[in-house]
Amino acid sequence: MTAIGRMQLVLFITLLLITLTVSSSSSDGETLLKPGDSGPKVLALQGDMHKLGYLSDAPTGYYGEITWDAVLKLQEEYHLNPDGIIGQETNQLINRLVSSLKVTEKEVLGFFVGEEPSIPSSMDTLRAQKDKITSISPFWYRLDRNDPGQLETGSNVTREEMDNVISFDKQNGIKTYTLVHNLLYGKSVIGRDVVHAVLTDPDRRRELVTNIFNLLNSRGFDGVTIDIENIYPGDRGLFIQFLAELSAQLKPSGYTLITCVPAKTSDKHNGGWGDNFNYHEVGKYSDIVAIMAYDEHGSFSKSGGPIASIGWVERVAEYALTKLPPEKILLGIPGYGFDWNVDQGSSRYLSYELAMQTAHRFEKSVTWDSENKVPYFNYLDNNGHRHKVYFENAASTAAKLDVVKKYNLQGIAIWRLGMEDPGSWPVIAEKL
Repeated sequence: MTAIGRMQLVLFITLLLITLTVSSSSSDGETLLKPGDSGPKVLALQGDMHKLGYLSDAPTGYYGEITWDAVLKLQEEYHLNPDGIIGQETNQLINRLVSSLKVTEKEVLGFFVGEEPSIPSSMDTLRAQKDKITSISPFWYRLDRNDPGQLETGSNVTREEMDNVISFDKQNGIKTYTLVHNLLYGKSVIGRDVVHAVLTDPDRRRELVTNIFNLLNSRGFDGVTIDIENIYPGDRGLFIQFLAELSAQLKPSGYTLITCVPAKTSDKHNGGWGDNFNYHEVGKYSDIVAIMAYDEHGSFSKSGGPIASIGWVERVAEYALTKLPPEKILLGIPGYGFDWNVDQGSSRYLSYELAMQTAHRFEKSVTWDSENKVPYFNYLDNNGHRHKVYFENAASTAAKLDVVKKYNLQGIAIWRLGMEDPGSWPVIAEKL
């Protein structure tokens, strides 16, 4: 035994003798547990300390030196008197920390968006579900349209919102992966042209990698989510090169790299933008790959249909598993729906709440599609136009969570917080 070990043992024995003869209280109130105790209460304490990461050994039911060391470390980190005894204050701290632990075992990433027309900000959901959400990706940054090596923020994103969200996440143990995208420039600028400009220029690519790294450092993010969509076929290899360069920059500093990819069910090219994303190559450089398993039917559809039917979602997961290990896969879960005007060929993007308001307004009952495991309803509007509404609710979410469990995927990525059925959250807690 080393000299330090002997000193620690002597200190422990001395403390044990004191606590065996003193039955009054510790420095933070009445003594509830002390070195030398044994039994179910000690087992419970050891279980809690294990959950909190202070105790790696298996619970024994005996309050010995290892448990004492763990309690001392906790007390020191939270600026309590380091006596190794469980008094009222230490006990309250442990209970508070344990109760704040996430109730899900899987990753639950939520895409965070500010307020949109008819759709609330994601903030209320983040606050309400902080015990279930493990991470968020705020939709804040995109490639600068005029200088793609730089980043620009959306027009409705404020510094105050950023500060509030990042601070809230840190206080509640939620990781924040900022999101970089190439969307919503308007008709004058096409997102894939912006990406092409940066991918084809090694200097701009290097500049973009450096700017992302500096952003993570300066704002205290835990990593980045790359949501680059609709690239040119000729840029497929360059996109992978960009991920390789970004990964090489981020990994030594411990940052997480998440890459979003469109859903597909095979290697067969069908002319969609998913053709240009190679899951296997993306997975080489990404810590996590978020498969966007939604928009089976979207705004592009004329007659409408499920946003993500269960059969299609399962085929997406099965294909992904031929290219990626399950621990790298987040299954994208939709929280939204579409209201298609079948006669006019147009559509309206809507949340669960808006879908239910529409059903109520036109006095329609929601029907359950048992084959696709999604809710829907049809109605005639005031102009006599036929509408078809497909959306998501707690039951359809439950079916998709069963796919996550069946294939032991890493977790889910929800698009987007604030649009989902609030009843989905108890289901998420139960199933994940």
